[in-house]
Amino acid sequence: MDWVVFGDDWGAHPSTTQHLVRHLPDGDRVVWVNSIGMRAPRLTRSDGVRVLGRLQARLRLGAGATREPQRSTNHARFRVVTPTVIPWHGSPLARLANRALIARAVDDARRALKMGAVHALLANPVAARYLDALPVRRVGYLRLDDYPHLPGVDPALVRPAEQDLYRRADVIFGTARALLPAPDAAAGRLVYLPQGVDQAHFAGPAHPVPDTRVIGFFGLIAEWIDGALVSAVARAHPDWTFEFVGPVRAVPAGLASAPNVVLKPGVPYAALPAAIAHWRAGWVPFEVTTLTEGVNPLKLREYLAAGLPAASTALPEAVALSEDVHIVRTPGDLTTWLRGAVAQDDSTARAARREGMRAHGWSARAEALRRAMGGES
Repeated sequence: MDWVVFGDDWGAHPSTTQHLVRHLPDGDRVVWVNSIGMRAPRLTRSDGVRVLGRLQARLRLGAGATREPQRSTNHARFRVVTPTVIPWHGSPLARLANRALIARAVDDARRALKMGAVHALLANPVAARYLDALPVRRVGYLRLDDYPHLPGVDPALVRPAEQDLYRRADVIFGTARALLPAPDAAAGRLVYLPQGVDQAHFAGPAHPVPDTRVIGFFGLIAEWIDGALVSAVARAHPDWTFEFVGPVRAVPAGLASAPNVVLKPGVPYAALPAAIAHWRAGWVPFEVTTLTEGVNPLKLREYLAAGLPAASTALPEAVALSEDVHIVRTPGDLTTWLRGAVAQDDSTARAARREGMRAHGWSARAEALRRAMGGES
């Protein structure tokens, strides 16, 4: 199968879309389109840094803005495209220009890979505005978040684009059940495609249960973390360390108010298993809100693949994993868990958790995605 994928910036972080694409069969050819944005830029330092990075990337790559990244064994035919786009997608004139700019960049990459018509996979709903400029066989929408409610996204831009995509897409994938639209709002097939896990990466080599009292979280530290819950459980357990590893977008009120809450910078994906080897457990302390009801935390399966006992607040997708994941609704729930399952954890239990994640690998998820889009198994 030949693909054009509208995703995030390739290699910036190990996103769900990148995991899926990395595990497509060797014979599939892929043009990956780096992020075209979901809002207009603002006069902020972070936006300035991003724009400067894009300009530097274009100067390195030349006018074609196409490169072939370091390949894994699964990706012998692959191109990354960083098209020049005018980031005001709400403007008809900008959209008209962007159609030509995106089409030219993608067509150059398609010709280099000797591709014909493509299967388009969109993890950015704004890309729906530019599909008509491409030779598309089938369209899949990979809905990873409740985008109109996602901080930093322009809902006035995303919401109508997403509604158009519901009508246009042949298949709509939701990584959480709550992300799938009502059947009468979508023209195509609805497919629940839960998060996968790189089981081999996190599972081995196995380490003994550490003689520590550390419960950890890795990922983006942002406003959806329940700072009040973290503070309450940290103060109730002064002999435990509550470790947060990741880039900081926002520090919720109360998160770091207890002395045994430690914020650490993010580490590369390759270094994550070593960075959490001293943890006794992992958890996802997210507030339950309209936004997080549509979250299927990738890190829960990664904790389990590493053998860790795992806990989460009552996110619907975490509750669906309650046979493997302890659900925390009150600070007392965490106390019970720490004194029970975590205190009694052993190497046998950790091995069982690692093994249990083997069936949830990214290869199985990529096969399901490909089959739903009309590919052979």
